[in-house]
Amino acid sequence: MKKILMGLAFSALALIGCAGTSDDPEALDNALVGFTSCVQGSRWQEALDYVTPDEANQISPDGYEFKQEYQIAARRLPLSTLRKAGLQVDGRGRLVGIKAAMDEANERYVVSEEQAKVGTNLEEMEKKHIQQRLEEGQKIMQEEEQEAEQEQQVEVFTNKLTDEEKRKYGSTRDLQAPEEFKDENTEEAEEKIFNGDYESD
Repeated sequence: MKKILMGLAFSALALIGCAGTSDDPEALDNALVGFTSCVQGSRWQEALDYVTPDEANQISPDGYEFKQEYQIAARRLPLSTLRKAGLQVDGRGRLVGIKAAMDEANERYVVSEEQAKVGTNLEEMEKKHIQQRLEEGQKIMQEEEQEAEQEQQVEVFTNKLTDEEKRKYGSTRDLQAPEEFKDENTEEAEEKIFNGDYESD
């Protein structure tokens, strides 16, 4: 009876040991080396042997190949990084937490891509801003040239006006005195005024 009880107790301890996790450095390193070696050789089914069944089902539902995102993540994670990831092994030396480490690697990559895009956008925005300033400067220069052209046209047009047109349109600049007009009657009238012979009516 005692032997039976002892056997049951030993089996229970063995099951607990398999279900629990361990920080055993040697067992962890063996699992990590085996896992990364299989990943680098694209031996996905063999790599799954180093992962707990629950995580293996999430990483590879068919049990043969990793999902695409986990293939990429696993290749992004070198052995040195995995050793610092705080992973553990179960009682059979299988990795616990490897899926979370790969998820984190994918998230970091996505964030890095977004940050890179932000930097690119800032550069593009700066270029657009410079282009807008150049276009505004060109527009101002064109407006100034048009104004100068219009002033020249007005000046040329004004200079072409006759004295009579200048009086009519109010442009008296460069206006010359009207030419003196004389005929026989005006000459006779002037002589009378000069001689005092002019009689008013």
